[in-house]
Amino acid sequence: MEAWWDRYPAEFSKEKAALEGLGYAWSIDAAAMEAGQLVVHVDVPLGDGMLALTASYPDTYPYFAPMVTTGCQFQRHQHPLGRNLCLLAREGEEWRPGHDSLAMLIEEQLPAILVVNGGSATPEAVAQTEDHVGEPLSSFLPYALESAVIVPDETPPAEVSAGRLSLLLRATPPGWADRCFVNGVAASINDMHNKPLVTFGVKIPSFAVRSNGFWLRLEKRPEVSSPETAASDVFRQVEGKLPELGKMLSSAKRGDVAVVGLVYPDEVSWRHSADDWIFLSVRVTREAKRSRSADVHVDLVRADWGGEQAWLRRAPFLTPMRDKAALIVGLGSLGSPACLQLASAGIGRLELVDCDNLQVGNTVRWALGWQYAGLQKTTALASHIFNEYPYTAVHGCNLRIGFPDHRVSEYAVLRQLAMGVDIIVDAAANHRVSHFLADLARELGKPYVWLTTTHGAAGGIVGRIRPDTTKGCWHCFLRGLDDKTIRVPADAGTEEIQPGGCSQPTFIGAGIDSEAIVNLAVRLTVATLCTGTNGGYPDFLWDVAIADIYKEGIPVAPEWATYVLAARQDCLSCGTRI
Repeated sequence: MEAWWDRYPAEFSKEKAALEGLGYAWSIDAAAMEAGQLVVHVDVPLGDGMLALTASYPDTYPYFAPMVTTGCQFQRHQHPLGRNLCLLAREGEEWRPGHDSLAMLIEEQLPAILVVNGGSATPEAVAQTEDHVGEPLSSFLPYALESAVIVPDETPPAEVSAGRLSLLLRATPPGWADRCFVNGVAASINDMHNKPLVTFGVKIPSFAVRSNGFWLRLEKRPEVSSPETAASDVFRQVEGKLPELGKMLSSAKRGDVAVVGLVYPDEVSWRHSADDWIFLSVRVTREAKRSRSADVHVDLVRADWGGEQAWLRRAPFLTPMRDKAALIVGLGSLGSPACLQLASAGIGRLELVDCDNLQVGNTVRWALGWQYAGLQKTTALASHIFNEYPYTAVHGCNLRIGFPDHRVSEYAVLRQLAMGVDIIVDAAANHRVSHFLADLARELGKPYVWLTTTHGAAGGIVGRIRPDTTKGCWHCFLRGLDDKTIRVPADAGTEEIQPGGCSQPTFIGAGIDSEAIVNLAVRLTVATLCTGTNGGYPDFLWDVAIADIYKEGIPVAPEWATYVLAARQDCLSCGTRI
């Protein structure tokens, strides 16, 4: 395979010319080039001496920047293990292929790093120069693959220096016996007497193997020297401070694993320090015998912050969703993905209503796949959300609306469910059900969101009615469709089909089309739930949106028309209020 300098000889010539223009001594590492990599050494004058730089070019140059390392150790803007300099912010997003060069990095970016690390810059100059990103050690360490320990937002009190861990882990996969596999959650962080200090109340079914470990608080972040020795470097700073760990290892069998968590202060965001975690997996490779200590293999394991605060930091405007609940009626091609999107948006509770079971054929437009075939749709979604979105409580109710059943009053069940939530979401795609739910929502003073799609998923409707806010009602909306003041969405006009094993026909359409309707309906639901909260998801300025996803049989980017729902004189419910 050709090296990049053979593929792009003009770029190679430009790179060498730019280095010559710097006026610094530089050379190409001949042995590295013979092996297929370009490595350049540059001596940059610094004070009375020289700063020796080594630049390693990726095989994808000029699309990606060279990595520049130095033997000198800086406090900031340098990888603490690899010693490579952070000459470009955000992993080189500012690199301009075909324009930038190593010479440019040295000439324009290196001086800022030297000034910041020299201590002579004013705080204002530092703030203007630096990318506002923290540089915690935990971001740079080499971790064991497929391993992580989820930790809560809270860390143990500063006055407690060490203690024990109660862990819930995944079972080790076959074939991993001689490799690190520590994957789970710190269910309880205790003192040395096993008194809980911090507990993690979230239950994740896949983490079911109970294990114990230790934790230690360090006064400063651990010192590491290289990627190859990082795990052993950290272990040496730990083992003498945890005598209980030594006792455990002295009686451990070959293959036994001890998990050790380290909590310490570090720069977790720009110029701001707080507690951070890393974990060690200490695996016994040879048992202790008489005066001989056990031989161990140590791996670093990533900490994954999984508390509610950490979880929603990427979308803080969803925080109000944590104490909200929704009733979703209809769990088909629209309702099932809506459930998952609301769970991922952090809703506190979902009440699900449907009467159908999942068939393999449904999966072309359903939210989940074949492993749930045969289950009731309520069961499948509740199980999945319980496993994947543990902060959302979910309950399913198998109920066929509109069919007499002497064993249960469907009206009583639905009314009770609706009374206990903040919003009713109607994805039933059934006109009679929508009529009932719209009136029930008005009766109870609950917001009501509905979503439907047309044949072929060629178009769709999303609408909302808020008590005391929306002027019109669902019946006003229907009259608007009838007299064309609200346009009718595109319809492919396809015939219904009756799949094998079904007693009823169904529409033709795919999830890749209908989920465009779902996404807007969920956004509208979230906006409605966040109404009136400080910093919540912003609201929309309309009540009804009509989409075309196809035009004359050709797929198009969804085209939406939006409407404010006005009260109509010809509406039996709203006309008397005009």
